[in-house]
Amino acid sequence: MPLAEPRAGGSTSEEGCIQLYGWDSRTETWNGPTGLTLSAGASRRLLQALQAAPGRSWYGPVNCGDPGEAPTRFFCLIHALGDCAVGMIYCSDSRTGPVEIVAVIPPELRERLRSDFAFEFVAFARFLGALSEGGALTVHDLMATAIRETPFSEALVFSISTGLWTSDQDYVLSSCVEKIVSSMLDWVAER
Repeated sequence: MPLAEPRAGGSTSEEGCIQLYGWDSRTETWNGPTGLTLSAGASRRLLQALQAAPGRSWYGPVNCGDPGEAPTRFFCLIHALGDCAVGMIYCSDSRTGPVEIVAVIPPELRERLRSDFAFEFVAFARFLGALSEGGALTVHDLMATAIRETPFSEALVFSISTGLWTSDQDYVLSSCVEKIVSSMLDWVAER
């Protein structure tokens, strides 16, 4: 699904597609690819905060919510790596771990993607307790297939929902993930 309008940062993902794949650790189910149009959910403020970060990492609050509802405060830790960006999203009162772990790979960096990326991302999520042993093997195989079969002109987003967020509020978390992912894609594509 092509992006509806240009985004801040001028990433070439404006011309391509963004394919989201996700794993729900509560139900151990995989979904995707889902074509995303992230321009409407882009956060100019978050992108500016990422751009102003002195190094390759950023930590800070992100407020998300639908119009007419009180915003929900999340905290996010984002790292720009040489071939992708990885983020962990925590709810404001979480002391047990992230509610979502995401990795974004803009088309500009697809050629540089490490051959063992799927293994490393899954191992990291498993280390954080976000995946069961069986789930980790499944997610690895599904990620490797998605990477292999998605054209290089498309951005890839992988998301692991850890199950630490209440399912009746999933729509709030989904909205926040889209907002963060959009900014992450532009930020890491610029680096």
